[in-house]
Amino acid sequence: MLDIKFTDINVRVVNVPLRKPIIAHLGSFDKWPFICVDIYTNSKIIGRSYIGPYLVDQLISIKYCIEALAKNYLGKKIRPHDFYEEGFRKLSLLGYQGIGLYSLSALDIAFWDAYSKAADLPLALLLGGELKQIRTYNSRGLWLIPLKQIDKEINELTNDGKFNAVKIRIGRNTLEEDLEAINLAKKATKNNVILMSDFNQCYNYDSALKRMLELDNQNLYWYEEPINYKEYENCAELSAKINTPITIGENFHGIHDLVEAINKKATKYIMPDLMRIGGISGWLKAAQIAQAYNLKFSTHLFPEVSAHLMCVTPTAHWLEWVDWASPILLDTGFNINNSYINIPNIPGTGVEWNEKNLNKYLINI
Repeated sequence: MLDIKFTDINVRVVNVPLRKPIIAHLGSFDKWPFICVDIYTNSKIIGRSYIGPYLVDQLISIKYCIEALAKNYLGKKIRPHDFYEEGFRKLSLLGYQGIGLYSLSALDIAFWDAYSKAADLPLALLLGGELKQIRTYNSRGLWLIPLKQIDKEINELTNDGKFNAVKIRIGRNTLEEDLEAINLAKKATKNNVILMSDFNQCYNYDSALKRMLELDNQNLYWYEEPINYKEYENCAELSAKINTPITIGENFHGIHDLVEAINKKATKYIMPDLMRIGGISGWLKAAQIAQAYNLKFSTHLFPEVSAHLMCVTPTAHWLEWVDWASPILLDTGFNINNSYINIPNIPGTGVEWNEKNLNKYLINI
């Protein structure tokens, strides 16, 4: 294994058009912003990562924070675990959540990518696992679109990589609209598809309970985030009163949120987000906690790196697939068939830039 040192960093921000616009309770988007990080070393190895901080206006502050944190590691031999612990300690004044944690995550992922490339191993193998097929669902559509579009859209999603599991967004204005959306999806696929559902935090407790009870016989795989993600006690009460499992976790900011949710029995399943949980190092900690409580562990966004991590996650459940970053990524061999993703047997995470498109969607800040 090469003993590489961190010598320089390049942080670029882009705003990438979406193939399917997002229409959700939290907002509508036809583009998605990403921060792309290149970690340079004293060899030809470059570590790469991307994060997606949701709002374009957030990009400049996170970019500067990444660059400020990176200064602490310049000239040092790349040791991702040690770098993460050092970086986390340095966030004590800024805070362990939000911008600071996103920035540390972006660096952490890039350092692990460089480290596994130096070992000439895919990340999953470097971490002691094997390259497994990971069960995957398509999450890039079925937003709060007009009902008449559902038939066409679900067929596109199931044919796109041969998926037999998709996510549908619910919490429409009326129960009848939710029921029609679900039934149209089932009818279009002849009931041969697994339907995850997502409320995107649209309800208060009372409204959530009412709608969840009304939909409890629809054989949905899970209800995702029915109420505000921090209302763990209310999530626990909801979970106790319904049969459909609840899943939360994309808004866990670090492992302490996960522990709090577990202690309050807030959810049956979890789905941490790679950027918010603390990158690869934070994920590995979360996966061990989930194993201790036999808590099934799914992913949120960032499917390329998350696929590697699911190979070493003891309670691995489902990988969420979206193609939002695909325009700025090279095709390095990730492919999906029959709702299983195959991971390319190449060093690192498999994240490499399509420089032409990255420059095309670049934001100068």
